[in-house]
Amino acid sequence: MICVGNAFRGDDGAGLEVAKLLRGALPDGVELLEREGEPTGLIDAFEGAEALWLVDAVSSGGAPGGTVHRLDAGEQELPAGLFRASTHAFGVAEAVELARALGRLPPRTIVYGIEGARFDAGEELSPETAAAVPEVAEAVRTEVEVCTSKQ
Repeated sequence: MICVGNAFRGDDGAGLEVAKLLRGALPDGVELLEREGEPTGLIDAFEGAEALWLVDAVSSGGAPGGTVHRLDAGEQELPAGLFRASTHAFGVAEAVELARALGRLPPRTIVYGIEGARFDAGEELSPETAAAVPEVAEAVRTEVEVCTSKQ
């Protein structure tokens, strides 16, 4: 489980807020990592995982503020445009697709994107994005529990 974000860029901190809610709430043996989105660090973190959940803020050009996107990257390529406003130099979608090309993407890879409203300097999430954080945390926690109970 990797939550990506920048706590000093408004809604880009949404993934890190999800991580705060998941600390101590995931099954034993599930590792929770927080990253700023550096691609080689992300790809290295995928190493050895049988299943992976990634959470990041996105800006698809759609209605901003709190829309949740769930994508199964094990089944299809991620649309790079969904993550285009990332404050990371090389976005999550590109890191996932590079890992796929290198044969390093876990077979089960689920990506949650929380549509952000603002990505300017500041630590506070917009109210709409903040409201989506618990929804995503609960969805991820439930999926991880189901996945790990089958092993």
